[in-house]
Amino acid sequence: MRKQEGIQAARAVAAIGILYFHSWVALVRFPEGRSFQIPIWTDYGGLAVDLFFAISGYVICLVVTKPQFSPVPFLIKRVFRLYPIWLITLTAFAALALLWRAPTVTETWGYFLYSATLLPTKDLPFYNVGWSLQHEMVFYLLAAVLVPLGGVQALAAFLVASSLAAYTVDMPWYLSSLALHHSEFLAGVLAYLLAPRLERFGVLAPLFVGVCLLWALMLFAGYIYIGPAMFFIVVAFANLRTVPQWAVALGDASYSIYLIHPIVFLVASAAASKLAARPLWLAEPLRAVSIGAIILLALASYRWLEKPTIRLGNIVAARSQARKQPQIA
Repeated sequence: MRKQEGIQAARAVAAIGILYFHSWVALVRFPEGRSFQIPIWTDYGGLAVDLFFAISGYVICLVVTKPQFSPVPFLIKRVFRLYPIWLITLTAFAALALLWRAPTVTETWGYFLYSATLLPTKDLPFYNVGWSLQHEMVFYLLAAVLVPLGGVQALAAFLVASSLAAYTVDMPWYLSSLALHHSEFLAGVLAYLLAPRLERFGVLAPLFVGVCLLWALMLFAGYIYIGPAMFFIVVAFANLRTVPQWAVALGDASYSIYLIHPIVFLVASAAASKLAARPLWLAEPLRAVSIGAIILLALASYRWLEKPTIRLGNIVAARSQARKQPQIA
């Protein structure tokens, strides 16, 4: 599948958004409110996760509509895509946390092993950023089951029904918590389905509508109704054709950025706590150095960890597909 550079740029924006949104962790040792803040990223950077969900909805549709799509190889590739770096960062966080402080109530070996599976957890998993990966894995399973039965339309219909059910039906926590984010995945699925008709509107028009709608929904309707805004934002990036290579590179490394950034911020905070004096002017340089370190580590992770495991997943998936092909005597 040819890489869509506009979607990679969307991933880069989402990664930088969540990166800045969580950067306060590195500055927690400084007086609150004394560092320089970029208000839009400070207040709304958390929406980057919802953008990631919408991007996944779009990208997975690109994958599952390929003529050679098959559920088992698809899931094998997804496992190799998500789990290796997740397990590494989960283990790194657990080791650093337990070396630095006493374990919390939920930081047990049993909860560590359960969190490693990415099965749904009622509270945050052992390494808290893994909550979004739980949603991703469920979405991949839905796509693998529903697309062979009724195409992308069946997947979209299920997401519509589950999104409505999240607010109208009393469901067990593991269903309701997952369904709460199905509207964002649905935004990406609908962006894929309608992309050919919306391509003529270019980038600026859908981006303007998406940002205005996002502002209005956040102001009047609340955080939970952002799916429609994400639809227009994903359409805008899908229509984007010219993208700087640095943005593509950040998009490639966005998964590593997402998983690595809390660890670096925690290390930065721990280092700041050891300083006898913490002048206020040091806060923003510490944030900048932390963000730079995260990006460099993520670029290295993508090259030396993600790409090899993706290739390995492709090999395993291809072999599983070959074993299912009928042998001609």
